[in-house]
Amino acid sequence: MATALITGGGRGIGLEVARELARDGYDVLLGVRDPRRAPSLPRSRVEQLDVGAPESIAALGKRLAGRGERLDVLVNNAGVYRSPPRETWDVNVRGPLLLTRELAPLLAPGARVVMVSSGLGSLSGQPETVARRLRDPALTVDDVLRLSEAAPDGYGASKAALNALTRLFARELPDARVNSVDPGWVRTEMGGQGAPRSVEQGAASVLWAARVPPDGPTGAWFRDGKPIPW
Repeated sequence: MATALITGGGRGIGLEVARELARDGYDVLLGVRDPRRAPSLPRSRVEQLDVGAPESIAALGKRLAGRGERLDVLVNNAGVYRSPPRETWDVNVRGPLLLTRELAPLLAPGARVVMVSSGLGSLSGQPETVARRLRDPALTVDDVLRLSEAAPDGYGASKAALNALTRLFARELPDARVNSVDPGWVRTEMGGQGAPRSVEQGAASVLWAARVPPDGPTGAWFRDGKPIPW
């Protein structure tokens, strides 16, 4: 039985991705901070998870390993936008980094790991100090972790770091397909009602990456299933 874990699965893009993967036949794990507020979906189970808290990530990993879970899809969707830099980097960068590391031993061969990024994460739009560090060919996952602790700049820089992390995990997890996705500006609680794209349109990009075949692309950044430059 195939299993998918979606962080921030209680609303917006994460919830729509969860619905569609359940329709695909996945058992879906909804990673949410407050299980009492989680929606009820067919083929789903709720897992308490605060991606901004390392102890919550470790506890989830222990629970899943204790149950012998194998993950076929991991969607790092949870994120924040208008938050202080420290919280922004904890949730948008350190959280996906620690969670992917924690759950790497549970990934099935050919598993898909999806980082939900943003068009604001292009390197060309970042402060030169951040862009230079992320362009460094010797960059490692631990370097990104250290950068997240420094929390330089805001949302766009955090998503650029998440894109860099995608490339690094694609190398560290050669049996998985690790890709980053820009869902566009979407009408969610984060994006606001003036955004041009529906939740379904935003989720479609994420679902494309969650459905790539075992020999599909890895280590790249996509919008609507098409590669975009870093």
